[in-house]
Amino acid sequence: MKSILIADDNSDVVDILKRRCEKLGLSVVTADNAMEALKLADSVHPEAIILDIHMPQGNGLTVAEMLSNHEQLHSVPVIILTGSSSEEIIKRCHQLCAYYIPKSTDIWRHIEPVLCELLEINEDPMDIPEMPSDQKLSESLAILDRVFAILGVEANDSPQPAEGSEPVVEQNTPWVLTIEDDEDVAMALKMRLKEVGIIAVHAAEGTAGYRSAFMSAPSAIILDYELPRGNGDYVLRRLKESPVTSSIPVIVLTGRKEPFIERQMRSMGANAFFTKPFQWGRIKQTLEDLLPAGMVH
Repeated sequence: MKSILIADDNSDVVDILKRRCEKLGLSVVTADNAMEALKLADSVHPEAIILDIHMPQGNGLTVAEMLSNHEQLHSVPVIILTGSSSEEIIKRCHQLCAYYIPKSTDIWRHIEPVLCELLEINEDPMDIPEMPSDQKLSESLAILDRVFAILGVEANDSPQPAEGSEPVVEQNTPWVLTIEDDEDVAMALKMRLKEVGIIAVHAAEGTAGYRSAFMSAPSAIILDYELPRGNGDYVLRRLKESPVTSSIPVIVLTGRKEPFIERQMRSMGANAFFTKPFQWGRIKQTLEDLLPAGMVH
């Protein structure tokens, strides 16, 4: 059984994460201070570690740095979980190759897809579809299918267009992928994009949106930040890591107004960032700037 270490002095957070991780089949060990976290990491050698920053007897970032220099633990993935949105902390996490996840009311939705991918967890292995033996896939696509199987998305579970939207029928037809769980916003974007000659295809979940982008190469992506099954930061990171999708322009459109979110998404490669309620004129102008001349009417 794979194990995970959770180090946080907030007992409520630890209890929630412990129960959720156990449901994924993980063995959980916990610590409420930095020194205990180091001792447990050295004795248990967990497959992943979740660290709060501000703890008694030390600092989570210091613990992460010590782990990165440990001969046997340097490759263990570390998730930094904190209520701080300091740009310095985010930068330090990137330097340590640690995952930065801000504490919020829906904290598990941020953590679960990261853990599932890192630890190759699937809640029900029977859900993983078998690939036909005669199907020829590229190495990248095979890896992608395994990732999405791990996250619970079947290989043929591609996102469906929003109700009434036109299918993409021609290879050279301009189209925008909207990854948005608010149906009203998705419909408004669809109508506005249609006015300027662009088809909108809608995905309501993060992982489904990323898969659609990988398989079909949209002209641009409009990405929400808070999404089921993979938040916007997770989706954007995956998009920019893959050579297949890294060059697709991404516009972030979110109801979240915290400055650190915009800094985070721009640093990860977002081309533009807008908050809801959105002004269509600004999004249209951005699309005109990002897309080839004449694509936006």
